Amino acid sequence: MLFRRIAQHVKDLNWTAIAIDFVIVVVGVFLGIQLGNWNESRAEAAREGRLLAELRIELAESVEQVAIKRRAFDQVAQSGARSVAFLDTGAECGEDCWPRLVDFFHASQWQQHIVARSTYDEMRRNGWPRSREVLSAMEDYLRQYDQIASPLERPPRYRSLVRGLIPLAAHEPYWTDCFELSDGEETYLADCPAGVSPEVASAAVSAIRAHPDVHPALTEWAGFSAGMHIGFDGLIATTERAIAVIDAEIRGTP
Repeated sequence: MLFRRIAQHVKDLNWTAIAIDFVIVVVGVFLGIQLGNWNESRAEAAREGRLLAELRIELAESVEQVAIKRRAFDQVAQSGARSVAFLDTGAECGEDCWPRLVDFFHASQWQQHIVARSTYDEMRRNGWPRSREVLSAMEDYLRQYDQIASPLERPPRYRSLVRGLIPLAAHEPYWTDCFELSDGEETYLADCPAGVSPEVASAAVSAIRAHPDVHPALTEWAGFSAGMHIGFDGLIATTERAIAVIDAEIRGTP
């Protein structure tokens, strides 16, 4: 209708009407483009807001997982310290060798530290988060996570070394009665029933003590495990700061 009217004005050489119609067309196109951009911007903001909410959930789950890992490594460190102290004394375990054997086994426990980051990776592919505060908080979190995860990529030498010296007969009762796995959390039980005879346990402890590489490997791993709580506590604090920044951003997201 509008273009038919413009054509008529041209035929009639009504230049004022032509100019008015031209302005109407330009303004209409401009408003249409602006409305499209506005709708697209709102859709992007809504999508980013949903991903921020999902990212917050992942970070909250990460805090829980770090706390679980921290408790596990505390147990490993304690068993490692007792085992090193036992080796340092040079004393015999007599009829009570099973607890010593369990401690050697507990001290060999190792877990990788892996957290979900698919949501953040998806956001970065889309150029989000647009907030510099959220971006900075997440980069701090990932940098600290990498510092912890990197040395845990491979099991310690002590793990395979001592497990090769513990008789096979002791492995199944250890996993059955001295180890628990519940909702992803590993618990290492110190007070568990003896799984082998005193003679077998004593021979195993003697073999572990006699191996020249066990003491230095155990000392290294026990010392590393004992310091893990510092990194885990720092990571939890960094993650909680990132969550707080995301919460503030979500509250301000339309």
